[in-house]
Amino acid sequence: MARKRSQGRVFAAFLSVWALSLGGFLGQAILAPGLVQAQEQGQRVAWQVEGEGADALIEAVAQALSTERSRHLLTPEDIEAQVRAGVRPWPSCALGVEPCGSATALAMDALGVELLVRVELAQVRPQLELNYEIVDWRGAQVSAGSLRERDARAAGFELVRELFDASGVISVESNPPGAQLWLAGEAVGRTPWSGKRAVGHYDFELVLEGYARAEGSVELGSGAAVRVDRTLAELPGRLRVLGAPQDAEIWIQDAPMGRADELLELPAGRYAMELRAPGFESLTRVVDVEPARLTETTVTMVNESSLLRDIDVAALVANRLQLVAALELGIHSSDPRQARGKAQGLEYSFEGWTDQGQLSDEARRRRTLVSGGLRLEALWEGERWGLGLLSLSYRGGGVEEAAALLTRPGGGSAPAVIEGRQVLVLRPMQLRYRYIWQNLVPHLETGLGVSWEHLRARETSTDEMITLTQTHAIWSLGAGLRYHFDARWSAGVSYRVEKLLGGDQRAAHVLGISIGMGLPDVPGLRPQPPEQL
Repeated sequence: MARKRSQGRVFAAFLSVWALSLGGFLGQAILAPGLVQAQEQGQRVAWQVEGEGADALIEAVAQALSTERSRHLLTPEDIEAQVRAGVRPWPSCALGVEPCGSATALAMDALGVELLVRVELAQVRPQLELNYEIVDWRGAQVSAGSLRERDARAAGFELVRELFDASGVISVESNPPGAQLWLAGEAVGRTPWSGKRAVGHYDFELVLEGYARAEGSVELGSGAAVRVDRTLAELPGRLRVLGAPQDAEIWIQDAPMGRADELLELPAGRYAMELRAPGFESLTRVVDVEPARLTETTVTMVNESSLLRDIDVAALVANRLQLVAALELGIHSSDPRQARGKAQGLEYSFEGWTDQGQLSDEARRRRTLVSGGLRLEALWEGERWGLGLLSLSYRGGGVEEAAALLTRPGGGSAPAVIEGRQVLVLRPMQLRYRYIWQNLVPHLETGLGVSWEHLRARETSTDEMITLTQTHAIWSLGAGLRYHFDARWSAGVSYRVEKLLGGDQRAAHVLGISIGMGLPDVPGLRPQPPEQL
């Protein structure tokens, strides 16, 4: 009760403190009248609140005033601080210049207070009722009225708004932008939005198609700028598959998602959906699921006994990156006259092939050599055009062919036997074209590359082993056919011609059988959300 009464006597304390300040001013005027100067103050307002619940109302008023709080004297502590901040000049009426008004007017003039707000709390429950009046520095009533609100907090904001026409700025943003903003039940615009509103409590709601509604509330004080930023949660989409067998199941990213005849709920995005059913070939279909919408797709699954069948072109194209491993057989008309090597301080070069130990024009020119090996390549393919990002081939094997080697220094010819041969071929950035017909995909490719050839020779007179090497730029042209088991896995056959540039040497003819695996993207190069391809 003592606290409640103290709130009611705020202005009484104001008068007492003013009396002290008045005495302090007299002392200064007597001791040093020349130092007394008027101190300009901003417009200030004093408050006198009486009744049960005064503390809660004063706290609400302080929050509603926000940035304007410093010029309002709500508590005895505020009045004392104002007195200590400075002393105003001696009132002219005290010097006999004019008549003095009431004690209230003298106190307001001494502390630079222009308005006094008197508030009386008449009732607290079930609703808070209050009466108020505003008195100016002369003691005249400026205005009066009453309020009825649900609690002290609402009453404090409403009182500040009604008395001072107080306002602030509310700014609302959303991610993604473009959401419809409802403020206090009124549609005010789309995000990003900013507007001036009277002080008080505001409920807001953000509405955007495909996203869950976002709700909240803000308290806006006088002169305040309140910023609201909300990230909207995307609503899931629904997927329905039509035409699938009764026991078909939906698989996404190698995980079962449910039966095909059931409505499936998924986060929005692009999916490589695989359908599996007993007795049918698995089918992969790319579907785009939109937020808060139903997506329907019709499929036709093929019996397992069918070798030729339709395949979803979009699903095949979605697996842009193809990794291929192949076994190869190369047939090469070899003439390695640029092969060089060193052994025991001598330099050796390939002079030519021999026939019964003799060099002849026809014998020295070429030998048809056969070698087998492995090819690894990475392809980046669209629906028609693509690139062979990198192709690496290794072929090798035993030879056992007679040859003659030139030696330096000396310039003599040494008989030798070529016992082994290895070829490493690197072909980057090959241009490719393919045509998709059901699950058969023929293709053509062409490009340049580099060939490294290694010959393992044994000099017959000394049994010295010599390694000869040569490097050539090559041009290649190839064709092939791939059979797709599904949108990811395939097998194929290929034929390729490799022509060595810069000479009259014949080409290598390379046959291959391969297996390939498709991936939706280059790992680590272009990241995508895990729910998408």
